[in-house]
Amino acid sequence: MKDYYKILGVEKGAGKEEVKRAYRKLAHQHHPDKKGGDEAKFKEINEAYYVLGDDSRRAQYDQTGRTSFGGGGGPQSGFDFEDIWRQFGGAQGGARGGDFADIFGDIFGFGGGGQRQKRGADIAVDIELPFAEAAFGTNRKISLRKTNACKECDGSGAKSGTGTVRCEICNGSGTVRENRRSMFGSFTALSECSRCHGKGEMPKEPCPQCRGEGIMRSEETIEIAVPAGIDNGEMIRVTGAGEAVAGGRAGDLYVRIHVRPDPRFHREGMNLISDVEIPFTDAALGTEKVLETLDGKVKMEIPAGTNSGDMLRIRARGIPKAHGRGDLLIRVTVRTPKKLSRKARELMDELRREGI
Repeated sequence: MKDYYKILGVEKGAGKEEVKRAYRKLAHQHHPDKKGGDEAKFKEINEAYYVLGDDSRRAQYDQTGRTSFGGGGGPQSGFDFEDIWRQFGGAQGGARGGDFADIFGDIFGFGGGGQRQKRGADIAVDIELPFAEAAFGTNRKISLRKTNACKECDGSGAKSGTGTVRCEICNGSGTVRENRRSMFGSFTALSECSRCHGKGEMPKEPCPQCRGEGIMRSEETIEIAVPAGIDNGEMIRVTGAGEAVAGGRAGDLYVRIHVRPDPRFHREGMNLISDVEIPFTDAALGTEKVLETLDGKVKMEIPAGTNSGDMLRIRARGIPKAHGRGDLLIRVTVRTPKKLSRKARELMDELRREGI
């Protein structure tokens, strides 16, 4: 008896989506038309999904370890892939046809979901920002040489004032159909029209700048809005600012931020930590210090009796956030003298006798 769960590499309690993902992965891997494909393994994988992908067949299999196929035979008798396709909705996409249509579309280039729109490649760039600019936000301009929509024809590929006409090859659909046969039966494969690149229309006269392609490589300057409070390593996504593609939409631009460290501050979330060192006498008696912040210098009172490691808070002087700002935390280090004059030693002895 075949263990269909083991064949798909899923646990017995796996949900339908998990079973579907496992099947999709294995079908891609073992399809006979792919390099290194295995037809026998591919049939076994489809057999397993035929059973586990359907609630009633799966329930019967879980109870008895067997299931009937088509005319009542077990897995060893009469397993028919064309029958599978028909029962899952066939090329017309019946009530249960969506799963197999989508999966077959991934493998063969067709299916019930129609042709997917083309999309240009994404672009990733890195920029470095000073600590304060990352904290308060800024705008940065980035110059990229990439594929863009032609400015002369606005991406239409047509010479200015001439317009476009319907593509004669695909009759304006942007796709061409091709009948194919496979072990699953006959299918209609959709592919992009090579004449109009999926647009469904052709320029009456090609644009002289891009030669009718609608796209061309050029230099473009893009202004990036860096939000306040962005942290080191975070990404900014600019939709549609990636590579353009004929007959589809442009990819995206991803900007990775590198924040230059500031020796005065250490960031923890929306708060900043700054270190200050004071002598023993200031810690004992209290003092006033001028401290650095992102907004300039401020005076802060250090209370008497401050210990080394104490944190003092200056509110709303940290990293800006949606509502308000984080705080600036001052970490105090008390400096203990290593050498004392004779008079200082006498005074310290006196303090020690008083239990201070």
